[in-house]
Amino acid sequence: MDEFQLYTFPNGLRLYHQQFPSRITHCGFVMDAGSRDETAAEMGMAHFIEHLFFKGTKKRKSIHVLNRLEVVGGELNAYTTKDKTCVYASVNSDYFARTAELLSDIVFHSNFPEKELVKERNVIHEEIDMYLDSPEENILDLFQEKAFQNHPLGFNILGTHESLNSFSRQDILNFYGSWYIPERMVFVYNGPKSLKQVQRILEKHILPIPAANGQAKQRLWFKSDVYHSFQYKEETNHVQTYLTIGGLAPGNQAEDRSAMALLTNIMGGPGLNSRLNLAIRERHGFAYDVEANYQAMRDIGLFHIYVGTDSRHLKKARELIYKELEFWKQKGLNNLQLHRYKNQFKGQILMGEENRASLILSAGKMILDERPIETLENLFKRIDAITPEQITEVARRYWSDNSLSELTFLGKGSE
Repeated sequence: MDEFQLYTFPNGLRLYHQQFPSRITHCGFVMDAGSRDETAAEMGMAHFIEHLFFKGTKKRKSIHVLNRLEVVGGELNAYTTKDKTCVYASVNSDYFARTAELLSDIVFHSNFPEKELVKERNVIHEEIDMYLDSPEENILDLFQEKAFQNHPLGFNILGTHESLNSFSRQDILNFYGSWYIPERMVFVYNGPKSLKQVQRILEKHILPIPAANGQAKQRLWFKSDVYHSFQYKEETNHVQTYLTIGGLAPGNQAEDRSAMALLTNIMGGPGLNSRLNLAIRERHGFAYDVEANYQAMRDIGLFHIYVGTDSRHLKKARELIYKELEFWKQKGLNNLQLHRYKNQFKGQILMGEENRASLILSAGKMILDERPIETLENLFKRIDAITPEQITEVARRYWSDNSLSELTFLGKGSE
């Protein structure tokens, strides 16, 4: 994320600009709105709005939205998380002006037509059912629901069939008006045009949008009493048994976030030499898929380990996971061993630098979270500075026996 520039429009919308000599431009809007900003009655609203961005504007029907970039070989996409909504595109750099106009039109001028609400509601009903049939996805959703109970952090991003059916067009307009405002948005750009060129193209679409002038809703931040550790088992019709163990983790502004990220990568990252993969899959053959993940928002993070296994191997796989957690709390690695894993982690980060679209979306999220956008050099210095003692401290702080939670989907034939 080296050599970038920032500019703020009069209405508060920010522009992240990174000039890069390429025939492909990546750009889009990152918005500080997600499922954690909903009430119980609004569960799934942010995700619904993301879908509806593609369903028509004041001057375009849905088919015209979909075709505008497709006909020049471009790609238009979007996603919703707990705290962000992203609408972005990749396109031949010659068509950036066309892309900027389209993105601005769907973000600021979607009209959420009633007939499209009915169709898209049905699409999301199918999406919900698809995830319910996918235990590796469903188990984490249920884990968060039980960990955070009635707090918005525990809300399913897709919502429920019931909540989805309850939304009126006016409900959608109210939620959109409260959260999707210029001050909560960043337009991100990576391509060959200069900052001034991008500004000039965007100004005609951005400047007419008024600032919220202090009318924006405020996010409900995490408090320690929101999280509740638990143990839960549920019988299912799945062939495999699925287990998730996890708990709270540092937020993305915490000083120990880098140590947690490195530790998670060592335990269950994408490398075939991750310690959990070696222990559970390679040494014992108890699972095909075992992984550890760390997700961080501005105020809180969540760590979890996931494994899918035959019910006969559940007890052994579970014991190996807790043995690994205990190893980090009691012993850990020496400096040389940790150094090797640091090199691996940095190499994986370098590989990710090839995905320019993902990089600029991440930069937009950092800006909205008021985090400094680090150069690779500074990021690597921070990783290199992590000590074995810091790793042990993080493991002890977040993985105490009374803070971890456990959720199991028992497969057919489980005892």
